Amino acid sequence: MSIVAIVAHPDDADIFCGGTLAKHADRGDDVTIVHMTRGELGTSDADEAEIAAVREEEARRSGEELGASVEFLDFLDGRVTYSMENRLEMVETIRRHDPELVLTHYQDDMHPDHRVTSKLVTDAYYMASLPLVETASSPCDPSNVYYFGKPTSSFEPETFVDVSDHVERKMRAVEQHESQVAWLDDHGGIDGEFDDLVANVRARARTLGQEAGVPFAEGFTSLHTTSVEYLE
Repeated sequence: MSIVAIVAHPDDADIFCGGTLAKHADRGDDVTIVHMTRGELGTSDADEAEIAAVREEEARRSGEELGASVEFLDFLDGRVTYSMENRLEMVETIRRHDPELVLTHYQDDMHPDHRVTSKLVTDAYYMASLPLVETASSPCDPSNVYYFGKPTSSFEPETFVDVSDHVERKMRAVEQHESQVAWLDDHGGIDGEFDDLVANVRARARTLGQEAGVPFAEGFTSLHTTSVEYLE
């Protein structure tokens, strides 16, 4: 079984679905995190190239912690745009991995890169199965797209994954993003839930766990209404 999380920035996968990815990896599934950008606007004390190099290395360490392969596309942080060219690049990305399940951002999110990534992935998911849409890889037909989101959006999860046995790995993965943990502590005014990134990620997992009746959980909505067994 193959699962691909397509996220806008390094740390997004760890924060929103790291426990789920670790759980799938432990079950022997093929898990990949695809980053649209390298998060090069994510701090203010270096130039973009230096920040990108740091954040890529942090993401690779966090991927190792979760048991996931890590790759990067070449979109620019803060400048992910919707176009046919970018949609086709996303079609090719999905086809190249041929996943059974795709995870990505919820459509309603304060960060523009998250919103655009969600739309690109959703539209590419539909097009990935069409034989007349030509890319380098063959058509594929993933089972579903699952969306994760912030509590500050209209996101209301319908599917919960019990990550109680994987929450410590999730937190260790988040902590690999040392540049972001420090920067968001200082920059949290824009995104209030990230005033203390590590503490708030754990608190969010605990809150979702309360909704699901387990100690810790992650929450998702799905493109199709039928949930699949391996995300329950």
